[in-house]
Amino acid sequence: MSVLAEYRREAAGVLAVNVVWAVAVATRPSLRRRARTAGIPLTPDVLARRQIRQLRVLRPSMGWSDRMRTELKASGRVSVTAEKGREEIWFHWRPGRRRHTVWGSITFDEASGTVRLDLRDGAAYTGGAELRRGSAFVALCQLARELGLVEAEGRWTGGDQA
Repeated sequence: MSVLAEYRREAAGVLAVNVVWAVAVATRPSLRRRARTAGIPLTPDVLARRQIRQLRVLRPSMGWSDRMRTELKASGRVSVTAEKGREEIWFHWRPGRRRHTVWGSITFDEASGTVRLDLRDGAAYTGGAELRRGSAFVALCQLARELGLVEAEGRWTGGDQA
């Protein structure tokens, strides 16, 4: 009888893995479309729970970082903001319609006209196992589009599975 129970447990595990991968494959066209509209290259780590990107401002002009701060704070998707001096803002970003949020920070480098986005999935995690994967990348695309940011050439720092 224990062999049958072990077989059922293994089959349930395989089924769960297949469901997770089916959801991931189904969401890839959506992620591809988001990346294309935001001007962010689609990389193999789009489902990573942490996205760190160095982006540049599309139209840098005098006071661009102040305008970005104002736009970020005025967004309906930001739930909490805190500033660390003039160079960094920490926030929660809501990439979807539910209460799930992505924790992030944006660091300004006014001299080079670039910003560093560090987004981490997992705050107020409400979904089942692995069903919210890709939320950090969705938030990255939304922020890039809303703040007028594009990928800095050769400056991608990757994602982290942790």
